[in-house]
Amino acid sequence: MKEIAVSDVKAKTNPDAADPTAPYGSANNPSEFDVLKRLDANEPYFIIRGGDPLSDALVELHAYIGAGQSGAAHDTLERILALTAQHPPRPVGSPKYRETFKISISMERYRETHGRSH
Repeated sequence: MKEIAVSDVKAKTNPDAADPTAPYGSANNPSEFDVLKRLDANEPYFIIRGGDPLSDALVELHAYIGAGQSGAAHDTLERILALTAQHPPRPVGSPKYRETFKISISMERYRETHGRSH
């Protein structure tokens, strides 16, 4: 399977965007597959913001795993681990850290009762 290079991916502008000059995937220029307006009222969700120090790498990892590109996923995961080896972005005792696991459990339970979202 061909790996997708980041340089090969061209962000497009949503014709219905509130601000076509806003970054693609933002509130003012949502991506084609934006789900926020389609969420079930009880469906758990997790947002990774652009300012998060790992945001681009985590989204890239998700894309590579979803596309079955294990080599690229492995490389991206190694990059994430290297970035966090010395200075984790959030300490283990952080309430946000614990909350992330609660959301993960909620997602698993939701999927078990409602199936996949796509």
